[in-house]
Amino acid sequence: MRAKLTTAVLVLIILNATSGIPKPRIINGVEVPVGALPWQVILKKSPSDDLLCGGSVVAENWVLTAGHCTYGQTSIFLIFGTNNLNTYSVSMTSNEFFLHPEYDPATLNNDVSLIKLPMSLNFSASIKPIKLVSQNDLSKSFIGTTALIAGYGYTDDEDLEFSEALLAALVVIIDNETCAAQYGDEIVLESTMCGKGTSGYQSICSGDSGGPLVIMQSKDELIQIGINSFVAQDACTEGFPSGYARLTSFLSYIQSTMDNNS
Repeated sequence: MRAKLTTAVLVLIILNATSGIPKPRIINGVEVPVGALPWQVILKKSPSDDLLCGGSVVAENWVLTAGHCTYGQTSIFLIFGTNNLNTYSVSMTSNEFFLHPEYDPATLNNDVSLIKLPMSLNFSASIKPIKLVSQNDLSKSFIGTTALIAGYGYTDDEDLEFSEALLAALVVIIDNETCAAQYGDEIVLESTMCGKGTSGYQSICSGDSGGPLVIMQSKDELIQIGINSFVAQDACTEGFPSGYARLTSFLSYIQSTMDNNS
């Protein structure tokens, strides 16, 4: 119960901290305490490499991430149960990925991938799966809903430095027509979801890809509704919409992939 209450408190802190105050991206968001987002995963190409992407624990043997995070990779090093990019105790390497068969690297359409872990995770206060949006929500657009983003992405568009601490911020889901006006209809499909910062400037940035977009389902529980996918290149701080893979469009793929490869 403690982890759920901590998550709820975290959302309230972010809401209060960002109310009326323009803050650029996750990188200037609120630092996440250990265990508040226990599903958050760090992805690297190898233990010695820089940050590649984020991801989310969805089952004891599975991590959900963006398609472009595993595309072209032969192995990925995963880190669990931490709120610090360089301090951790649980890690493993996987070379078994399930990239969506219709993933398009040019447009980032169907930007979804599952990573099968070589060994089961031992769930604890700092490592837990996140609940995915359900089939009952297939018709929901979530427009106007406040959602939580988190990651270690670039701290500045020019300095290109990752955040050592896990940081979180809030975005509001917007309609796809507004988002397509910025990125085009070939990028923003029905299976895409977009968000803008609650005070105008919060956004994901490079390095945050693959992390979960989550909403508060009840007073003490978050559910994942999207996967961090794209943002305007070299313009994370400009207030443009950020894009996400809409999970309601991929629930069948995710479930069948896990069931058929268990």
